[in-house]
Amino acid sequence: MSTPLEGRLISFDEAGFTGPRLLDEEQPYFVYASHDLTVEESASLIAELRARHRLLQGTELKAKKLKKRGDWTRIVADLCALTRGRAKVVVHNKKAALAGKFVEYFFEPVLAENSVLFYRADFHRYLMTAIYVLLRESPAEYAELAEEMQRFMRTFDPAVAPNIFSRGGSQAIEMDRILRFCRGYAKTIAHKSTSLRPEAGNGANWTLDLTSTALFSLLFFFWGHRYPRLRLLCDDSKPLAAGVDLFNAWVGQDQSTSLTDGKMSHEIRGNLVVPVEFGSSETHPTIQVADLLAGMSLDATVSESDAARTAANWLREHQLHSHSVDFLPDLVRTGDRRVRIGREILKELARRADAASDPLDGMEDFFRRTELRFP
Repeated sequence: MSTPLEGRLISFDEAGFTGPRLLDEEQPYFVYASHDLTVEESASLIAELRARHRLLQGTELKAKKLKKRGDWTRIVADLCALTRGRAKVVVHNKKAALAGKFVEYFFEPVLAENSVLFYRADFHRYLMTAIYVLLRESPAEYAELAEEMQRFMRTFDPAVAPNIFSRGGSQAIEMDRILRFCRGYAKTIAHKSTSLRPEAGNGANWTLDLTSTALFSLLFFFWGHRYPRLRLLCDDSKPLAAGVDLFNAWVGQDQSTSLTDGKMSHEIRGNLVVPVEFGSSETHPTIQVADLLAGMSLDATVSESDAARTAANWLREHQLHSHSVDFLPDLVRTGDRRVRIGREILKELARRADAASDPLDGMEDFFRRTELRFP
């Protein structure tokens, strides 16, 4: 077991990875799994699974291969029992994540100077859900628009998204207002995105990748609070390697800081004893275990098999729910106060975009009046 001086080893691996392609219909979910088993514990777990299920072939156990076996359900049951209370997992619905990224990179640049006002009203969640529902329920109608969302957030070049920034057309009322906002504030969005273009050389070409986002959540909102000193071992990852400086800045940082979502502050903590390390499941038994956990968790999101149901019971206990991105059904109900307020905010922002007026001037008064209308 790692001592406090050495730092507790936390190992990570993913399943459902498609990089910046969040519209992959064959891989609708991304899972990032982590655990605190030591090297010795992980090697023992793998040896036990091999002995119980006669897994004698190959140098490593991979979930993708084991799922093809007839005893996968029993393997999952053992894996759940052997890791209970020792793991934490983030699960992202990729289409919902794309909708969330859209809000972050199209709306946030325009509203940044008073974004807390909008977060406090759950406007970002309302907007993300509205976009996700349109993409999910009318995939053919919004296929081109969705691809443009993705292309812009890969390049941050408005020229690759003409249907968003310049062309008109008939749309559902919420999408119409969203696009009017984007067109009215196109120059602001483009200007504030310049530093994110790939040619800027800061790794922003991985903006749509979910790996770094998931690692951030697991490190700073879970493991950093459980252990005072940490070592992170991740499966080899180009997106993480590009953005690893963000995490390495926490080496030797025996302190915490706060982030706010507009409603409350959240403490983040993640004291690393060494920079983030990378490896493969072939040579690291702890990454091999993380691969198995990620694979069975992905199974739980996309399958209705016995193995998936077993994994789903485990996942309910081990998922970091507050940092997983998925459809929020409450935010499509017309009677929900947040939806009613969100619609009025979007309507007002679209009106201001049409008039080329300041999106924030007097907005706090508008919020107060709107909230009084929907007590």
